[in-house]
Amino acid sequence: MKKSLYFKAGKIVMGLGLLLAFAMPVAAQDTKAKKKPNDRTVRVIMSWAFAALPEKFKFADGQEIKIDRGDPKKFYIPVDDARRVIRVAMRSSNADLCGLTKLQVGNFRKMMSDEKALGKWSRNQIIFIKQLHIATGLVVTGGFVAGKDAETKSDGADDRRNKYNCSDKERSRIRDSIETYIGPSVKTQ
Repeated sequence: MKKSLYFKAGKIVMGLGLLLAFAMPVAAQDTKAKKKPNDRTVRVIMSWAFAALPEKFKFADGQEIKIDRGDPKKFYIPVDDARRVIRVAMRSSNADLCGLTKLQVGNFRKMMSDEKALGKWSRNQIIFIKQLHIATGLVVTGGFVAGKDAETKSDGADDRRNKYNCSDKERSRIRDSIETYIGPSVKTQ
């Protein structure tokens, strides 16, 4: 049953990924309008992230909790906050596509530390934010890893998953965007 659910979710993710690929350039970093992605897209990605929550989650401090998906309100965050997480995840995805693994990991870590520093999210919501980042990466790249899994990847040259041929200009734009974000502690984008 789990495999079929994940298989169906994967097909849906791939479909939305294609839709988003045609709706906006894959390597686009900065959106001019603050409402991108639109509310509907944000809600769809949020629902996929919720559906893909693991049964158990282990925190960095060693605490492991069983996740009860009975009440989505315990996990969901406001749409504008989810949009912010999705924009950060799009930068991570673009770094992944261009083989900039160290920047991808740094971008993810910065986002997670900023979200935790806000002090307004429950542990369930922090788990959801991480899953939202991963779900966005799946939409953009068709296959995505974050956190410790991304650290095990090589950086660029021999990355077999590098399926997007980035120009030097795109790499530079992505690098500048992430380095700007990672730089001084900025809570919003």
